[in-house]
Amino acid sequence: MIGPARPGGSYRPQAELGGVPAEVRRLEIQAELSWAHEWRVLRDTAPTVAGAVLDAGCGTGAVTRRLRAELADPRTRLVGLDADERLLAVARAEAPEAGIDYVAGDLAEPPLPAGSFDLVLARYVFQHLADPVGAARALAALLRPGGVLAVIDVDAGLWGCADPDLSALSADAYRALGTAQAADGGDRLVARRLPRILRRAGLTGITVRPFAYTSDEVGGAAALAPQLSPERLLPLVERGALGLGTYARAMAAWERFVAADGFTLLLGFAVVGRIPTS
Repeated sequence: MIGPARPGGSYRPQAELGGVPAEVRRLEIQAELSWAHEWRVLRDTAPTVAGAVLDAGCGTGAVTRRLRAELADPRTRLVGLDADERLLAVARAEAPEAGIDYVAGDLAEPPLPAGSFDLVLARYVFQHLADPVGAARALAALLRPGGVLAVIDVDAGLWGCADPDLSALSADAYRALGTAQAADGGDRLVARRLPRILRRAGLTGITVRPFAYTSDEVGGAAALAPQLSPERLLPLVERGALGLGTYARAMAAWERFVAADGFTLLLGFAVVGRIPTS
């Protein structure tokens, strides 16, 4: 799962397989697959009356649009923030009348007023940040007293499970992905670090809220290919960060897995912290 771009971070949509157009499609599929499960564990963090919510790292707005439909009070202001103008152009074109303000800017220095939001949501962004504590502090500064920062991300060591097991043939390939992401300033183990990251940013009452969904819920393993297929690792082969033989073994294992109607359970984490009221 990869989130929107950040200067100095490890995510570059143009470098993903198929470039920006394919990444736009993948982000929409990701939102369709996982957002309902994410919202189930975050519903109680949103304002119930007119307030203000920020989707930090909104990318194409795939989740921002879904969040608009979930907010209890239609008067609640909803803002999407992202550093990538190409993705924001897609967001603005997708729903020009959706009551969403899209703003260009970096999470580390968001061009938004301090103390102006009740909820700040950051999905699959922190795994790409070279300074996650600094970003958490910057986002926390946007919250009103009692406001909530909710960070959703993955942990490559706790991603889920598959039956039959794929790890023997794919572990090396995905280890290369983690190494490449770390070299670019990211961290695919960030979920396990998020509680202390939020604590260091001054948030309190921190809770970890895991969520899960299965391949059976979404139409089988093939439906998860945009997220899980080793084909996404081809750019690493082109960069020389992943050997062609290792890639080919992982791809063959995935194709056999899909053909055999393999089962996958995907695990994600929402880590939530609050600004003290006094």
